[in-house]
Amino acid sequence: MSKLKMKYSTGVLFLAAVVFFGGSSTLYAGSAQAQTGAMVNGLNTANLNGLIETLKKNPDKGRVTFYSKSRWQDGMRSFSGFSGYSIDGKMVHEMARQFVLLGDESVELSGTDTAPGAVEELMYALATCVIAAANANAALMGVKLTRLDVNIESDLDLHGLFALDPNVRPGITNMRMEITIAGDSDEETLKKIAMLGYQYSPVSDTTRNGVKFSPVVKVAK
Repeated sequence: MSKLKMKYSTGVLFLAAVVFFGGSSTLYAGSAQAQTGAMVNGLNTANLNGLIETLKKNPDKGRVTFYSKSRWQDGMRSFSGFSGYSIDGKMVHEMARQFVLLGDESVELSGTDTAPGAVEELMYALATCVIAAANANAALMGVKLTRLDVNIESDLDLHGLFALDPNVRPGITNMRMEITIAGDSDEETLKKIAMLGYQYSPVSDTTRNGVKFSPVVKVAK
């Protein structure tokens, strides 16, 4: 897996706002606690605040589209590739980003258990997105974190997966999340930061509220 060298270009900054804050990137931009030129929790708050101001002045900007390409290998194994993404219709970082993720399933599902399953990878995406969103809000508030953990449990009923019961959905039936946070602020503020991460994480919002889409099926020759 290649390493992405982060540069604070306008494009990357626009992406950061969408990933970290979704539609509510102004939460702490005007706070008296907000840091305007410091590195807090590894984040450049001057850049974040600058981005937020740019988005406030340009409501028609900041539309990001991500792309993935997945290919079956064998059995339950597959590979997913991620490269560039588009910002306001313009592709960026196509050559700099070349990430590959391996997917598999457990031996109970006839997989070889060489990589996390799809449900586990969804949990990974959810947890890391909540962490990113919470840390960004903490940084903008000037709160230095010393710990930020997200533990998730997901329940699945295999009767739905194999269409054995029409009343059981094939997807996750219930999820439980535990966020542990510590830092140089009071308990109420730390809890608020954790909940902001949960509430404004794009992946959290998607799993809670859903997204409608329909596949286009092509038969290869």
